Amino acid sequence: MKRFIACVLILCLFSALNGCTTAGSKPPVEIGPLLAESEAPFDYSGHDCPDEADYVTKLLDWDSLGDGRVHLVEQVDAASWRYEFSGMVRDETFGYDLRFRDAREADLSVVEDWNNLSFGSDTVWPDALPEGFSPEDILEYNKNPGLSVRDLHRQGYTGKGVGIAIVDQALYAGHEEYAENLKAYEMIHCSDTFAVMHGPAVASIAVGKTVGVAPEADLYYIASTFGHYTDDGYVFDASIMADCILRVLEINDHLSQESRIRVISISKGYRNVDPGYAALQNAIRQADEQGVFVVTPASTAAYPAFALAGLSRNYFDDPDDPASYRPVPWDLTGDYSSPNIVCVPMGSRAYASCTGPRNYEISYQGGMSWAVPWMAGFYALCCQAKPNLTSAEFIEAVTGTTRTYAPPDTGKVNIIDPAAVIARLTAG
Repeated sequence: MKRFIACVLILCLFSALNGCTTAGSKPPVEIGPLLAESEAPFDYSGHDCPDEADYVTKLLDWDSLGDGRVHLVEQVDAASWRYEFSGMVRDETFGYDLRFRDAREADLSVVEDWNNLSFGSDTVWPDALPEGFSPEDILEYNKNPGLSVRDLHRQGYTGKGVGIAIVDQALYAGHEEYAENLKAYEMIHCSDTFAVMHGPAVASIAVGKTVGVAPEADLYYIASTFGHYTDDGYVFDASIMADCILRVLEINDHLSQESRIRVISISKGYRNVDPGYAALQNAIRQADEQGVFVVTPASTAAYPAFALAGLSRNYFDDPDDPASYRPVPWDLTGDYSSPNIVCVPMGSRAYASCTGPRNYEISYQGGMSWAVPWMAGFYALCCQAKPNLTSAEFIEAVTGTTRTYAPPDTGKVNIIDPAAVIARLTAG
């Protein structure tokens, strides 16, 4: 029970919620051939965690692949999320949080600003909704990745032929947003036994067919816990994240030059005092030397000239208009004006839910977890525009074309200009 409670707490740190029961049909994919136990390259037997047996590593035998089919080491059902509705209580982060709830008794008259309402496709609403409030319309409108990225899609920049690797929590593989993009799913030191909200969210923001920045990119997914749940809380181990990066480089050895993974999205920050920090930095350097850009919330640790940040906007504001965006409430004092800071859309994003193949969620504030896959998806578009792109060229193009403006009540911000970046990369 203590370990389960610890699991609940750390999922919140990942911007996720926990689920205990699962239901729903599994996606029609096969479990590919696995490496034998003795062949698995990642050995965690030296860990002193008493629950080490709960952390699973399952890897595909890549020499057996190449048939064009999806191969998964596990098939995780959609989660059955249902929390008790206990009245309209405003949470500091999610406002009036009606996700995964039967809210037929909710008094929506207390909501003065719809941005203070978090909800999803499986929220059960009162029979009569307030005039002008349409949950379905809000979800649909906010699937737009923003900043005229869909214009780039219409020009043919969709990430087609480019591989994106995501390392995150357990993924429900059957969601309509990314099921056709998914090429493979592995586990490295992962304790998740059920679908978690974080995985579908980041996957859809990166490669979702309607939500994603790179809707035709190939997706390679590794599920990992990045550490241990203990009686004293979650303990992060950056060396496990390093292992996941090195595994992506191994996968690349079995892919054609034209379809290689070019970017890794990991929505987990880290610090130089974390155990395994040196190993992680070495892994990122190896990836960069092999033409793979690693995007994390701690971007400056690996790329000092590149500081990734995220902005939000109101549910009803134009996602393609840079003036719609502003710092999120939890970071209004942040400095977004330095030349190396690049802001991307983050909050008010509708993203894939783990509760079913056609379910979505939305929350106004968002977090850096959503900014990372957005940037990874955009890097895939840029690799399509310039196949021999390096991280240094990308960073120079992005930081050299940002738009600077001053939202109301905050200082100046630098926001990415996707079209200008593509234009600069293709000019030569």
